[in-house]
Amino acid sequence: MAKRRLSKQQQRRIASLQKNKIKENLQQERTESLDEASTQTARVISHHGRELFAENDALETIKCKIRQNLGDIACGDYVLIQQIQETAQSQPDEAHYVVVAVKERSNLLLKTGFAGATKPVAANIGQLVIVTAVKPAPNPYLVDRYLTAAENLPAKALIVVNKIELLDDDTRQLVDGLTALYRNIGYRVICTSMKQNIGLEDLSQALSNTTSILVGLSGVGKSSIVKAMLPREDIKIAKTSEATGEGKHTTTVSALYHLKDNGIIIDSPGVRDFTPINNSRDEITNGFIDVRQFSGACKFSNCSHKNEPGCAMKQAVADGHLNEQRFNNYLRMLDEFDEKE
Repeated sequence: MAKRRLSKQQQRRIASLQKNKIKENLQQERTESLDEASTQTARVISHHGRELFAENDALETIKCKIRQNLGDIACGDYVLIQQIQETAQSQPDEAHYVVVAVKERSNLLLKTGFAGATKPVAANIGQLVIVTAVKPAPNPYLVDRYLTAAENLPAKALIVVNKIELLDDDTRQLVDGLTALYRNIGYRVICTSMKQNIGLEDLSQALSNTTSILVGLSGVGKSSIVKAMLPREDIKIAKTSEATGEGKHTTTVSALYHLKDNGIIIDSPGVRDFTPINNSRDEITNGFIDVRQFSGACKFSNCSHKNEPGCAMKQAVADGHLNEQRFNNYLRMLDEFDEKE
């Protein structure tokens, strides 16, 4: 059923209400008295509209308001906060701190949101943990899209194949092939089962001493992995829909959790698809670590790697030095970028 279009009068009314709300927020910010001596750095652990929760160096959780002009703030951002000086009108459940600045990021993971707009997912990430599963079946093209995002952040990439208790003869061949492919390229692959407690020790070690974010389709078990790593946390786990084989969206906002051995994990909302924000064909090439070693070696500088003679990439595939599936996924991503442009 088609959505009802708003009339121009309705659009003007909505725009006016939004403008008035912004004015109200700005006026409130001007009347708030802040204690500059209380300034401290905190890290965003979850973000909810115009408020967020952050942790200071003592790992205390602080509820904060957000100043109007700071732009997008992501889970994992480091921010400067200042305490609001209380008045007679202050309410006990109100936020008592204000985010006054966002510190420089080492990187920012973005995804494509509504109408093609970019949306921040998480900041200051050391490792992208790409979670796939036996069911729903692994999608190598989706894995490659995540890997391009990791390479261009840049961040380390780790591939997790979850739910291996569901392996049968058909899926075992698929999973074994996928595991061998990415290990041969140089990526670490860990096979896990939350039900049978398989691979958890290896995964726990891989998550130590860095900030990791779990990404992957809904239903692959991202929240179940977080629950296994942090059994005392109140993580909602939903069963995979028997009708579709796809998972329900159990995580609605990114959230940051502490692990042992100085590990931090960010659980991101499940997505049914993921489009890395590639700004150029060169970024796509950089995202394929096995493909990029042949970049610039073709006979023609503007080689499309399809029909031209002297293509170094096609020759590498023919010689067995470059996986054909990875090469085809690379070309597919280039074609999608060209169509968008």
